[in-house]
Amino acid sequence: MVTNKKWITLYISIISLWALVLGTTLRSWIVGAEALVDSVDISYFTFPMLAFNLVFVGISMFMFVVYLLFYFVAVRRQEKAIRNVKIGESAIVNGTGGGNGNGNGNGHGIDGNSAHQEDLCSIIIPACNEESVIKSTILNCLQQTYNNIEIIIVCHNCRDRTYEQCKEVNDRRVHAVELRTEKAGKGIALNYGVKESKGKYLLILDGDGKLNSGFIEDALPLLQENYAAVQGRYIPSNRNYNFITRMLALEGDLWSTPFMTLRSLLTGRTPLGGTGYIVRSDILSAVGGFANHLVDDYELSFRLLRNKHRIAFAPLSINYDEKPATFDIMLKQRARWLRGFLDLMKFRIAEPRDIIGNILWVNTLSAFTGLALLLVAGYSTVHYLLFHYYPFNYSYIPLDVWAGMTLAFFGMHTASLVRQYGKSGLKYAALLPIYLPFSNYYLIVALKAFFVKSWAETKTVHGFIVEKMIKPEITLPNSG
Repeated sequence: MVTNKKWITLYISIISLWALVLGTTLRSWIVGAEALVDSVDISYFTFPMLAFNLVFVGISMFMFVVYLLFYFVAVRRQEKAIRNVKIGESAIVNGTGGGNGNGNGNGHGIDGNSAHQEDLCSIIIPACNEESVIKSTILNCLQQTYNNIEIIIVCHNCRDRTYEQCKEVNDRRVHAVELRTEKAGKGIALNYGVKESKGKYLLILDGDGKLNSGFIEDALPLLQENYAAVQGRYIPSNRNYNFITRMLALEGDLWSTPFMTLRSLLTGRTPLGGTGYIVRSDILSAVGGFANHLVDDYELSFRLLRNKHRIAFAPLSINYDEKPATFDIMLKQRARWLRGFLDLMKFRIAEPRDIIGNILWVNTLSAFTGLALLLVAGYSTVHYLLFHYYPFNYSYIPLDVWAGMTLAFFGMHTASLVRQYGKSGLKYAALLPIYLPFSNYYLIVALKAFFVKSWAETKTVHGFIVEKMIKPEITLPNSG
């Protein structure tokens, strides 16, 4: 694969500029030098941007605190839902369920029936040029402990052997269809898959996705508690493939599970993550199906929420997703996401009373404010190195405050990783100092997003896999 060299060069330049600003500031702080500053003041320009970013920093800290204190509340909620369904099944078998005592139901579930009895779950996999992974994904789905499933693979505008790979799986529950359309987009394939499906529940899975064997069986009980959809937990499947996958896996660990825990426990507004989630087919139909959008998952999430539906987080239902393994693929994927978020900002997408949702939604702009602040600081630093004085006053975080915030985040990040992976989390946490400069790639994504024209040109390439996936730590504490 050919790497887009100009974006990589720009990325290296951004990291170098960030390191220059940090190093110069640190040197001045160590030697105690008092720098000269011109009388020009541009704080009126930089302070709003800095305040904007600090609001997100505060919410992030709050998110990690909630996650560390209450993550097992989310785990126990799912365990309780599972137990309730099993109790209901036992009552039905013994003829003691329901208000009429004849075994016709015990109040659990939609229409008074347990989801584990007869309800079909359709697994819909939109696939475009996924010949390297699609067969293993299908075989993985067939290992579900919940047997009443059908697997629908929509081979959309494929130019490889994706369809042929699907047909090699000999199982009556597997249905592969070829779809040719002028337009590209995941939403088109998803809607076609929904049309072909017969299930009461729809599990959406990307072509590279892998599920733990109890994913469906453990997730469906939450849908019996007035939720419209359930989002599973993400675990990176190819963490150890190379340096980039290690960084992106770390990023996913730090933001995916804590964010979903926060949103689920406080408001029942867990966002759908594009893959590894189950939605009720009747509710999906009622809100208009999938939109062919660059971030179809978030668009659907807020459409569900605005229609007074709620989405649960299922930490025991795990989706192993593949991380991009090259800078080119990573930048394309993230640029598509950011462009999609920007497009959705044309609408008031979050519920008016959803304070955290609105703040986090608007935070899409932080990539641009962060870039602007870095350029201001970078120009000022270069000017200082050349002429021995700063050209203007601007708003910034003092070095000691920044260091304290960074150390606090490192501590919370480490605790979060240990919570997820046990002792292995300490090994992942050792990469945090490297991830800090690496995360500046989002400043490049802010620019690249303006060049995104369609889904097709930014489609994520899969197949960068490792043989053994990392298992998560899900053991409850002894006090539980």
